[in-house]
Amino acid sequence: MIRAALPLAVVLLLAGCARSEDANLMPADTNGSTRIAEQVRHERVDEGPALGAWRDTIQDTQRALEFGPQGAPPVFSLSCDARRSLLLQRHGVQPTGDLPVMLVSVGSETRQLAVTADPGPIPMLRATLSPGDPLAASLSHASGPITIRIGETPPLILPPSDQIGAYVAQCGNGTLAAATSAAAPAGNVAAPADTGSVAASQNATGR
Repeated sequence: MIRAALPLAVVLLLAGCARSEDANLMPADTNGSTRIAEQVRHERVDEGPALGAWRDTIQDTQRALEFGPQGAPPVFSLSCDARRSLLLQRHGVQPTGDLPVMLVSVGSETRQLAVTADPGPIPMLRATLSPGDPLAASLSHASGPITIRIGETPPLILPPSDQIGAYVAQCGNGTLAAATSAAAPAGNVAAPADTGSVAASQNATGR
């Protein structure tokens, strides 16, 4: 009797093990897995390069270099103050509570910079690099992406550009302000004389 029951017990034991292995192959928490996958996708989207291009502009009568989509407000800009300090400006960010810091990454170098808030029509956070700061040189010669991080906002990944190097150099040597002053009187240049009017005047005088 016992010998007859042994094969049946072995079969039941093996069937139980098979069901246990199948259960281990199933996800323990489908909803949790979905949330993790979505989080990874969001992080990849956030860390993509920003859309737009570098372009020259004027900010408060001062030449500046800004980045953003064509025909839209900038998301980042470089400006220069009277002391030849380079200003790094993140547009469209308005933090609540204490001011965060700006993390600037160029290649393997990352710097943490204090910021000030500009509550203009488009809010802006501004960090300042003094003349000769090594980070300004790193920005000028960057060959890879420039990443700007502020608080919990998604990172802003900017493409390198020769325009950055040119702007930083002009800010440092003072020619940026001179170029801005030279461009200002352009609207006062006299228009060319109307040759038809001159000829008519000469004919009238000859008579």
